[in-house]
Amino acid sequence: MYHSYYEQPKKSSPLGIRILYQTLPGGFCPLHWHETLEILYPLNGNMNLLLDGETYHLPKKNLTVIESRQAHSTQIDGDTAMNICIHISKDKLKSYFPDIGLYQIQCIPEKIHDEQFPVYYEICQMLSQLTKLYISEAPVTYLESEGIILQVLAHLIRYFGVKDNENTPESGQASSDRIHQVLTWVEEHYNDAISLTDVADQLCISREYFCRLFRQSMGITFQEYLTGIRLNHAYQDLLHTDTPISEVMEQCGFTNQKKFNASFKKLYGHTPSEVRKQQ
Repeated sequence: MYHSYYEQPKKSSPLGIRILYQTLPGGFCPLHWHETLEILYPLNGNMNLLLDGETYHLPKKNLTVIESRQAHSTQIDGDTAMNICIHISKDKLKSYFPDIGLYQIQCIPEKIHDEQFPVYYEICQMLSQLTKLYISEAPVTYLESEGIILQVLAHLIRYFGVKDNENTPESGQASSDRIHQVLTWVEEHYNDAISLTDVADQLCISREYFCRLFRQSMGITFQEYLTGIRLNHAYQDLLHTDTPISEVMEQCGFTNQKKFNASFKKLYGHTPSEVRKQQ
């Protein structure tokens, strides 16, 4: 399964909650964003999080919150680690809390103040209960899990939420929609030769303005983003197909073998041939 540039939860509960226990082969999930709020909780490995252009270290069993439309990517320390990824639709919860869309939750371990730590620790303990429920496989597991998540969300809003009465959730929608248009186009054409002019033309703007807009919105350059998407597809192809490495490289939009190998090893810590042997 490819990790999408724009992540749309495939299935959620009537309350707009989706719980995913996942591993990341290769330890890398390329830059993406989604409409839902995300709670990320590594279980057995440390993780580096790129969020809006800044890199944060996320130790295991420490949660972080990624707000809707925040561009982010993750990289674990090691080859494989498991984490809990929870997506929550604020729109679905407006019947319980009409102002929920006005709250931005600011909860990143490196930015937590000393007075916030006791409640942060309490929230992490709540999330640890999800793993026990997952293992038990009881018929009411999902019901209990959603109850815990709602408690977690209430704590996050109460102690880490910042209310903005001036800005509505639709603020910045135009820029986000433009970037979303580009990311959708890139996912369809990542294996083609793509220039900055080609992408800027999709938005009918100049190349220079597009570069500024993309960097401001995503925190990295467009070329860095495109390379990450191509490398992710190449990694998945190496794991799940028998296609020769040289063909995988070309099919994923790379034209220089030396550059491909260097970029691949820098990101995944292994060469393409080493990953193929792991298959």
